[in-house]
Amino acid sequence: MNSFNSESDFHREGDSGLVFIEKHVVPSSSQMRLSDYAVAKFESLPSRKSVKKAIKRGLLLVNGEVSETGHWVKEGEILTVIADETVRPIYERSIEILFEDDHLAAVQKPADLPVSGNSFRTLQNALSFNLVASSQKDALTVPRPVHRLDRLTGGVILIAKTLSAAAHLGSQFENRTVIKTYLAWVSGTIETAMVFENPIEEKEAITGIEPVRKLSHRRFAELTLVEAKPKTGRRNQIRIHLSDAGCPILGDMKFSGLKSGKGLFLFAKKISFVHPFSNEKLEIEAKVPKKFELG
Repeated sequence: MNSFNSESDFHREGDSGLVFIEKHVVPSSSQMRLSDYAVAKFESLPSRKSVKKAIKRGLLLVNGEVSETGHWVKEGEILTVIADETVRPIYERSIEILFEDDHLAAVQKPADLPVSGNSFRTLQNALSFNLVASSQKDALTVPRPVHRLDRLTGGVILIAKTLSAAAHLGSQFENRTVIKTYLAWVSGTIETAMVFENPIEEKEAITGIEPVRKLSHRRFAELTLVEAKPKTGRRNQIRIHLSDAGCPILGDMKFSGLKSGKGLFLFAKKISFVHPFSNEKLEIEAKVPKKFELG
């Protein structure tokens, strides 16, 4: 996966007005169709459904040209994702703002809200209702999340309000300099800090885990509150690593967790990064939901 790493790379192309978000150079002959090959190659296209949708809308280009789902990907081809600059519907739902300036914002995503997708009720569609429009020359038509959280996971998420902010933040994620801290209640007892490195879908995946508190619960038996710091960003990474270790997250029905009645007990608590323009190191922390106060 390749992100654009500077304001000059992340740009509008000539008179076409196209805004390039991500690019990927095919390293070798894949013998795969575009709709299969491009899955998970881009942060903005995490699923096959999203890839097919982007191809249909002409947002996934091959060597700068609109292509088709059945295109056979070849070595050396440059795949680029461009922004959909069409007007989006506005979802009038209040979202808590943790930080905001003219370049970016950090908001607290509710646990029941998808970041984006085909649904009208998404965080993406609620951003224009909650954030002040940027006055910068490269302001985005609609503010854009620069990373993802599962629908069931609430917590802090970064939002770019300009093209250059999106590019700089994307570079920090690619270089693994952004530090994300999650809280999770898990089944079982974890005594010491540990690092999980088992690959996910044959890709490197690293998650640091540190116990915070142990609890003998009348309903769920032995539980441990942990802090999780993923160093890579694989889909469902924390959930998979903890499940594989025999300590699934409470409420994680997809990965063998106990049914909680209050959803998934995974929360994106804190994120640390460098502001793209002030170079100030920022640490944004979200408010932990009351449901985490298990007694």
